[in-house]
Amino acid sequence: MWWLVLLLTTTAYAQVDVSAIRKLDEELPTFDQYKESEEDININRQQRKFVPPVRVIPLEEITKSGTQMGSISAGVPILNLENNKNYKITKQIFVRYFNQEDENGFKYVQNKDGTVGWRILSRFVEPIKEELSLYVPPLKYTPAPDNIVRTEYDKKLSIPPEVTFLAGLVKADFMQDLFNDSEASSGTSNQYGIHFFTQWKLPVKAGGVIHYEKASYKLSDGGQIIYSSPSLGPQFKTKDFELFSSPLRLQTQFRVSPFAKASSDNVSYKFNSADFLTSIERPIKNRFGEFVLGLYYQVQWLNIKDQSGDVNLQASNKTNKSFGISFAQVFE
Repeated sequence: MWWLVLLLTTTAYAQVDVSAIRKLDEELPTFDQYKESEEDININRQQRKFVPPVRVIPLEEITKSGTQMGSISAGVPILNLENNKNYKITKQIFVRYFNQEDENGFKYVQNKDGTVGWRILSRFVEPIKEELSLYVPPLKYTPAPDNIVRTEYDKKLSIPPEVTFLAGLVKADFMQDLFNDSEASSGTSNQYGIHFFTQWKLPVKAGGVIHYEKASYKLSDGGQIIYSSPSLGPQFKTKDFELFSSPLRLQTQFRVSPFAKASSDNVSYKFNSADFLTSIERPIKNRFGEFVLGLYYQVQWLNIKDQSGDVNLQASNKTNKSFGISFAQVFE
């Protein structure tokens, strides 16, 4: 019994005084004091939103930014600044616009007189600066000739004919030896020819020639020797070059003939002939093509293949050499 009384007494005296804690709890703020109303929440949300500052770009600054070319596709809206109305582009156009856009992302299009007439969103304008850089004016050019020839055939493959006439003097060492007459050491020669040349762009033109030569030599007994020879062969001619402010060109030809012959009152000979001719020419344009003046030099080798009399030739193979002037008309 006594131990129960003692236990209750000890328990009563063991209780802690918590009045100070309760007093402190009453002084502390509650959560309800910090609860925001819906109105306060909306106000705070608006205040927390960051609105960046916007700088208004004046039109004067835009017009001083320089211009470039651009392309606008069909169907794009564009604003006319004069009447403040929107229009649609009906087909692709090329415009000149200012580099600087305004604060809202619009580009301004320049009129032909330099004024600002239109406004368009930047994404609708395609710059064509790189495309325009491809169109560079040539640093050098060759003017077109005044007399442009228009034909329906390839001129490089054409072979225009050329009619020639040559007249000259002959130093006839071979004829003097053949006829054993000093008077036959010189003579005169007339030659007629038809030439054909290619028109390719190589430095040397190739062609062919058909030729006829007739020469005469006097004899000491008052007679004369008549020499004639039809011949043909290749020829070459250089392109024109300038010398003393005049166009000139060189020509060479090599002709052969098995039908050359020479005859006097007493004897006649037949030859195989070979002729080498070179000349310098001066072309002159005319309405038919070219008229050509020239100076020529020719060496002739004769080989007897038939004769009607005795032959008494020296061991050396002498030649006939001639020189003179030439005239030709090239038909183009």
